Amino acid sequence: MKKLLTLVIILLIAVLMTQTVPDKKAHKEAMMKAIKEYVDEKAEEQGFGNNALTKIGKSVVNKGIEIALNTKLKVHNYYLFNTTSVRMDGKDQLLSVGLFGQVITFDKDMLKERLEKADTIEQEE
Repeated sequence: MKKLLTLVIILLIAVLMTQTVPDKKAHKEAMMKAIKEYVDEKAEEQGFGNNALTKIGKSVVNKGIEIALNTKLKVHNYYLFNTTSVRMDGKDQLLSVGLFGQVITFDKDMLKERLEKADTIEQEE
């Protein structure tokens, strides 16, 4: 009886996971939130104030990244969870993992490393 109950619980969790896998939009929104935090932090580090020109600059950067995510972001569905990646250096680079309706993105340090690496690659090309 315990084995049957365990099997039923595992099946229920698996069904719940398949029904709560986040979509591409949720991944993009979570990444944009992390990117906006990174851009704000970078602007503050560089000594830019919170004036209108800085806000316009941040808006342009964020919009450019959003457009890039719309075209370059790939979602890989594994039924119980999914991941997103972008192609850099000829390899897919993992950006986020989604499960149970939540999206887990890189922290700011990992995001900074990925963005700087992407910037270096673009400059070399």
